[in-house]
Amino acid sequence: MIKGFELSKSLDKYLRYNGLLAFIIAYVFILTSILVNPWFNLFKNALSDLGRLGLENNYIFNAGLILAALTALTYIPSLLNFFKSKIGYMSVGVFLVAIIHLLLIGVFPEGTKPHGFVSYEFFALMTSSLLLIGVSLIIEKLSKYGVLFIILFLVSLGGSLLIAWPSIALLELYNIILYNIGVATLTYLQLKKPTT
Repeated sequence: MIKGFELSKSLDKYLRYNGLLAFIIAYVFILTSILVNPWFNLFKNALSDLGRLGLENNYIFNAGLILAALTALTYIPSLLNFFKSKIGYMSVGVFLVAIIHLLLIGVFPEGTKPHGFVSYEFFALMTSSLLLIGVSLIIEKLSKYGVLFIILFLVSLGGSLLIAWPSIALLELYNIILYNIGVATLTYLQLKKPTT
C-alpha cells in the first residue's frame, strides 16, 4: 500500500469487484452491438467496426467502452491498496494508462485520426501490465500467481505476434480474455488478503 494512502475496508470491499464488473459491462455492450449489426462477421471484422463513424448505432459500442473504462478506473484505488512494492505501484500505473486509452477508444471511434494509436496503445499497455504485475507478485511472495501473470504475458505477446489470426476481432477477443483472467486472479487474491 502506498505510504499515506489508505482505502477504507468498507469501500475496498466493493471496489475490488469493479475490475471484473468492467469486463462484464464490455462483454454486454459488445454482444449487444454484434446482435444489432447483422453484417458484423467475427472472422472478418475488427471490434472497432461496431463503433465506426457513420454507423447508425455506433453509440452502443462506444458508450459501452467508455462505461467499462470508467468502471475500471474505480478499481485502481483497490489495487493501490493491495500492492506493497514500488514495481507493484508501477504496474498499477501502466494499467491505469491502459484504461485511459480504452476510454479514448470510445471517445475517438474508428474513422477518427487518433483511433488507431489509442487502440494499439491500449493492447500494448495491457499486455505490458501483465508482465509487471507478474514480477510484482513474485516480489511480494505470491510467486505462483506471479508466474501465472508472466505466462499470460507470454501467451498474449506470442499469440499476437506469431499467430495469423483470420480477423482483428478474434485477436482482440483473444487478448481481452487473457486480461480478464488476469483481473479475475487479482480479484481472487484481493479476496484472500485481509484489507488494511
